[in-house]
Amino acid sequence: MARIGYLRAKRKQEIEEFESKAKIDKTFVDLTNEVGFTRGETLKLMLERIEARDTLVIRSLIDVANDVLGLRSFIATLKELDVELVVLNENEPDFLNDQGFEVLCFIDDFLKNKTISQTSMQTKIGRRSEPYPPNFLEVYQEYRRPEKENRISGLEAAKKLSVSYNKFRELIKLFELKF
Repeated sequence: MARIGYLRAKRKQEIEEFESKAKIDKTFVDLTNEVGFTRGETLKLMLERIEARDTLVIRSLIDVANDVLGLRSFIATLKELDVELVVLNENEPDFLNDQGFEVLCFIDDFLKNKTISQTSMQTKIGRRSEPYPPNFLEVYQEYRRPEKENRISGLEAAKKLSVSYNKFRELIKLFELKF
């Protein structure tokens, strides 16, 4: 029975804050674009690896779905696996019980928030950009390893990401930016 964490994040600081609050054995992270969307590859991987009676810790239900159908599918998967869900956002109801009215109210708010995000994304001028290459987090971890002899250089990291060295440095600055 493992305690697993999942979140969508844009910056390293978000991951560190989540891990310190969640007290988890393993973290699964999907890096997001500028408006918080991701392809959800790591979420799919986590759902394949989670086992019965594990505990899943998330910041918010918005981190695990882009629409009501996705949320319903996510909750159904957890129920089938008998996985305990811990939501760190205290303002969200427990979806694994039968609190029908609270569920309906939350789904309504969920739809409104997603519509606002989607409208914001549609009104943004220019081409949508994915700030991080798909393998950025793995390459970043190799680049920042604590043991110097096992680290890769910035040039090697840029090559693995198929970006220029300058673009790699920009990605590092964006990812490590603290507010």
